Amino acid sequence: MFRFLCSILLVSITLILSIEIKHPSYATYVLVRDYFSGFKAPEYSIYDKSEKNLYYRIESSYGLYDKLKLVVYPSKKVIAKIRGKTKKKLYQATFSIHNTTSNQWDEGKIIENSQWLHTNYTIEWNGGHLSIISYLITPWIVDIVDSSKSELLAQSQRRWFSWKYKYQLDLFSDRLPESIYLFALAVVSRGKNG
Repeated sequence: MFRFLCSILLVSITLILSIEIKHPSYATYVLVRDYFSGFKAPEYSIYDKSEKNLYYRIESSYGLYDKLKLVVYPSKKVIAKIRGKTKKKLYQATFSIHNTTSNQWDEGKIIENSQWLHTNYTIEWNGGHLSIISYLITPWIVDIVDSSKSELLAQSQRRWFSWKYKYQLDLFSDRLPESIYLFALAVVSRGKNG
């Protein structure tokens, strides 16, 4: 039993170090979950790495569905919305992201897939498919991967040494709107109650 636990620990550390070494991030955010949100979906304040500058808020509203909106600061404009619900024990959501070039709302989906050894969601966006993955041996780490290229686009890690739920989100690609990465983390952490 001791050997088994040591091998899991070694694999986890190797996985964490290999991911961090291979991918320099172009942007880092810290998501801080609000302490109390009642019966609504969790809400988040999203800061820069120093946690001094507020860039976004993920706000929720009461209802039969999880309704979240992404608000950019300091303008307080809504730049993305998501609406989701658990169906047959699996979460499904549709989201809209404001495209500033066309002044239209682009649509996408997040669908939870049933998995045994990891949490897995699929993001359908602009004809592509992304995966949100959190493994059983490292549940505090969430990877967002371009499924077609096996490319790591973003990674978040929960910060354990804080009395609040805090996540560090490192973005490795700017090909997609940041809203997708922020909503992905909100959806996964919603399912983990933290």
